[in-house]
Amino acid sequence: MGGKNKQRTKGNLRPSSSGRAAELLAKERGTVPGFVGFGTSQSDLGYVPAVQGAEEIDSLVDADFRMVLRKLSKRDITTKLKAMQEFGTMCKEREAEVVKGVLPYWPRIYCKISLDHDRRVREATQQSFEQLILKVKKHLAPYLKSIMGYWLIAQCDTYSPAASAAKVAFEKAFPSSKQPEALAFCKDEILNVLQDHLLKETSDTLSDPQTVPEEEREAKFFRILTCSLLALKKLLSTLPKKEMHSLEEKLTSLLSQNKFWKYSKHSIPQVRSAFFELASAFCQYLPELVKTEAPRVCPAVLLSIDDSDAVVCPALWEAVLHTIATIEDSWNHVNAKKGVLPKLWTVLREGGRGLATVIYPNLLPFISKVPPGIAEPKLEYFRTFFSSMIQGLSSERAMASPSESSAILTAFMECLRFAILQKIDKEGDQRQIHQMLIDDQLIPLTDAVLKEPRLQNGPLFYQIAEMLSCWEAKAELSNDDVTVEVFQKLLLNFWDHLLKICVLHVDALDADEKSLFAISGMLEILQNPKTAAKPNNRKSLKIRFTDEDESERNIENGKLMEVRNSDSEVQADLQHSSLLRKEPLENLVCSLAELSIVYVNEQKSEQHLKFLSALLSSFSSNRVFQVLLEQGNYASSAQAESQNEIKVYHESPSVQFLYVNLVTWMKEDWRKDTHFLVDILYSVLNCCNSNDERKIILDDLMKMDLKWIIVLQIIEKACSSTTKFHLVSDWLKGDTLGERLVMLADDLCHLGLKPVAASSESSCSERWTLLSLVLSQHVKNESLIGETFVERIIDKLQAALSKAKDLSEAGNTEPSVSFICDVASSFFSSVKGCLLMPSSEDLLLTIFQLCAQRQDATHLTDLLVCKLKHTWMSGVNSLVRQLRNMQKQSSFLHKSALWVKNQIQSSSLDVKSLQVLISAVSDLLSKLMEADRQSGYLVGAYVEHVTPNKTEWGKLHESLSTEWMHKPLLEGRLSMNCEPLGSRVKLCGTTKLPGHLCTSALLSKMMLLVLENGIVHGNNDAERKKIDNIKLLYSLQWIEELENPSCLLLEYLHMLEEMHITYEKFSTLSNTTTLQQTIFDRSEELGRLWSLTMAKVIRAENTVSCDIKQLFQTTEGFLPLTEGRLHTLQCLSPFLIEEEKKELVFHCVAKLMTCTQTELSSTDGAFGCLSILNSCLRDRSIDCDHLLAGILKLIITWKNDNEESFLFS
Repeated sequence: MGGKNKQRTKGNLRPSSSGRAAELLAKERGTVPGFVGFGTSQSDLGYVPAVQGAEEIDSLVDADFRMVLRKLSKRDITTKLKAMQEFGTMCKEREAEVVKGVLPYWPRIYCKISLDHDRRVREATQQSFEQLILKVKKHLAPYLKSIMGYWLIAQCDTYSPAASAAKVAFEKAFPSSKQPEALAFCKDEILNVLQDHLLKETSDTLSDPQTVPEEEREAKFFRILTCSLLALKKLLSTLPKKEMHSLEEKLTSLLSQNKFWKYSKHSIPQVRSAFFELASAFCQYLPELVKTEAPRVCPAVLLSIDDSDAVVCPALWEAVLHTIATIEDSWNHVNAKKGVLPKLWTVLREGGRGLATVIYPNLLPFISKVPPGIAEPKLEYFRTFFSSMIQGLSSERAMASPSESSAILTAFMECLRFAILQKIDKEGDQRQIHQMLIDDQLIPLTDAVLKEPRLQNGPLFYQIAEMLSCWEAKAELSNDDVTVEVFQKLLLNFWDHLLKICVLHVDALDADEKSLFAISGMLEILQNPKTAAKPNNRKSLKIRFTDEDESERNIENGKLMEVRNSDSEVQADLQHSSLLRKEPLENLVCSLAELSIVYVNEQKSEQHLKFLSALLSSFSSNRVFQVLLEQGNYASSAQAESQNEIKVYHESPSVQFLYVNLVTWMKEDWRKDTHFLVDILYSVLNCCNSNDERKIILDDLMKMDLKWIIVLQIIEKACSSTTKFHLVSDWLKGDTLGERLVMLADDLCHLGLKPVAASSESSCSERWTLLSLVLSQHVKNESLIGETFVERIIDKLQAALSKAKDLSEAGNTEPSVSFICDVASSFFSSVKGCLLMPSSEDLLLTIFQLCAQRQDATHLTDLLVCKLKHTWMSGVNSLVRQLRNMQKQSSFLHKSALWVKNQIQSSSLDVKSLQVLISAVSDLLSKLMEADRQSGYLVGAYVEHVTPNKTEWGKLHESLSTEWMHKPLLEGRLSMNCEPLGSRVKLCGTTKLPGHLCTSALLSKMMLLVLENGIVHGNNDAERKKIDNIKLLYSLQWIEELENPSCLLLEYLHMLEEMHITYEKFSTLSNTTTLQQTIFDRSEELGRLWSLTMAKVIRAENTVSCDIKQLFQTTEGFLPLTEGRLHTLQCLSPFLIEEEKKELVFHCVAKLMTCTQTELSSTDGAFGCLSILNSCLRDRSIDCDHLLAGILKLIITWKNDNEESFLFS
């Protein structure tokens, strides 16, 4: 295996013939012996030791490196790739001395494999080369000349990752300041490599025709060709200037070869592109050489001007501009009128063939370099040029792409401005050219754009505005009378023709609405291009003409910028606008407005009315309104009389127009879209002299019972614009609007809550939206309307919800409740400090109450309940945030806690109602804990308010039925000698839960939430709050002792499990030692059910006897006996140890021996002692048989002496 590469020296006196050949080759070439045997063909890359005795040199290379280098000579791509990656890893990990041993053999390997067909191999090669450089550093220097040419080619690789890796390696080898010197050091060798690739190499010489497919060979050849052209460009751009002269001599031979110039027509676009990039570089860095070669350069570049390949086009146009700028007589070397310009016209007529964004920005510099002789006659030249551009704009591809059409329009306007500025010797010719450019080019183009919606948002109108600014500056500021006259005529001609095309669009009954909108947009831009919305915000280059003076620069130097409140600057900018612009523009607007009002009055044309609105929005002047009034003088006599009355009070034409026309339009019931009418109203208000006058007008309109949608739109537009807000701010705060809104709130609430049929939801929607807007929208931390009116509206909403929850049927309340939710939610979430109003907190409480009751009671749908829940939780969020910032008490939290407390104590809840209430309170607590986790003050205060006091607990205990006693009394677990207190109501028929069960369940859930979130609200009573959980244990024990618990109570137990309100959950979250002690104390004090509860807890906790002992210390502590201590001992007896039981038995026997007749039925006498004896002896765990006879004898004695004390005689 691998024997092929071994020298057969064993047993031989001399190496094999291949070894001798390698030796001769080494001597002949003067190379270092070792890794020779690389064939002259680059496809033959072998690894063989060179000569006998070469083992000594061969041993300088690490064995692992030798293995990797062998693998790099394989044809298999995967093998080469892995080998190269392994080589890079070894360079990184091995010692520097070991890696240096590879250097003599690396150049040949690198030069071969860096051109490999597989891009992954090329990338890995450069990455490995980087690791080699980092390790050997300056020791690479002797080998630079042999690899630099291929290294430069690799940096221009068409596969970007490979090129990037090569550049990184180059930067690691040389800092940026040293790179030019490194290339200069190797420039001759680099040029030799590049010239060989460009002039000598073919696809068959670069790859072995016998083993590599033709397609792969050609792809590799074309790629290397492209990279070599780009590498030469890179060499030119990087070399120091002082090296350029020596480079010229070398490059002259290259440029003299016809084969080089044929690359401009190469079939592969990448090759053509690289060629044109190189041509540009020649113009930049070797202009004299290019001028010498002008007869070859100019045809190669200029006659390719119609190349429409996307890869080639950018480089081509760069080369075209460099060529005509560098070679002054470039046009003498081509036939411009037959060879260049016809090709250009074709490209323009086809809209740039999808490359308009590349081609058209170059047109202005191109035509600026076309000499007068070529551009004659100028009239036809310019006509053909601009007509071709307009034709290209109409192509489907240009129309479909906003960027393409924008590029064409921008280039058209730049070139038009250039053509206008051209000096023409003959005055008549200049006038003709100007007339042709305006009449036959610019105006038809404007007309086409107005008709085509896809072009209306393009840059044309902005470009026209900029052009007009330039012309106006020349007409106003030039010292040359001829120039002033020329530009005044240009402006006059433009405005006359613009009026004609606008009139053609407007003067039609079926006028296209989009075209009318485009006209109004154009006029707005012409009035003030800075404040009109730009079609896009992309940064663009701007052409500056050399003969524009400083004043024009100042006018045109407006930067692209975003203006939030665009209308706020309109008036300021208008003051500075040119009189040459203002007068003709206003005349144009008046003509169009006059035409529009005729169609509105005579034909009821809606599109003309919308157009009029758009015009007035931009041009709200009394002159325009005067024109509109004069045109409407034919109105009916009633209207005329009304108009005369108005004139007494209002001399302003705008206000007269409002009362005569606008109010009439606003009152038309059939009209659905009223936005544009509100815009006209703002135009009228803009013409008013003061806010007082505006307030009077708006108050007057409110008294006319206008549709609420109009009021909504007035306020919406005020909120969207600072300027409009200032126009109506006094009216918004006024009493007229406030009172109407309060009445509206009242009407809406009553409308939805009546049991009779109400108006449709859609008609109410806009009115609810209006209420929501005036409540939730704030300007500078102030409500839109007066604070008093806000509170009154909230009161109305709260009152409506209160009625909604008391209705017996849902009826049509749902839409109103839904709308109130929307309004309240928006109000709570957006208005700072809103929940500090009493009315707001009452509204929040009402919504909370609706959510805390079951739907059978409120008759609300699931969707509506979800909406209500979202609303009150949003309100609680805002409330807690405000409380935290302002340290104020909340009436909502206090009132809601008292309401919840009343609900759970009233014994009016069934299981479902209780579950809904607990869920709502849990949500509320969760929100409080989220917002106030650190102090826990809010949570603690809320729990405190809900918790019953001692008296209330007593009443709750008494409300429990005494049915529970039957079982423990009969089973002997408890003994009683008095009538028990409590309810004697039978549970079988009831459907409502006792208040004790409701209260204990809710408090336990609250405590579990507090424990889960780790909230501590006051160190002193923290444990007491946790121990409130035993109330639930008491309730559960009460249910357990009932003989046959009702379905209601079983459902209650199931609910507790569902909601995870269990003793097990509590015991995992808290220490139960204190709980047991507390229950023991309650048992010792009160006995009865507490004692049974204590026994249940001890059994559940598996409490050991020593822990039980800690509860009471000694049995003597139970003396003297009370009912509580008696019951405690009875329930504790099963858990006591034998000694403790004996101690109790002996004590009771001794007590019995001393009992008097009066103590027989006393708890601390015979009754109590016999009860304890019964409990201790019943399980026979202690041996006290010898005492029983004496006890029985004693009892018989009592019976004989006091028979009436015994049940059976």
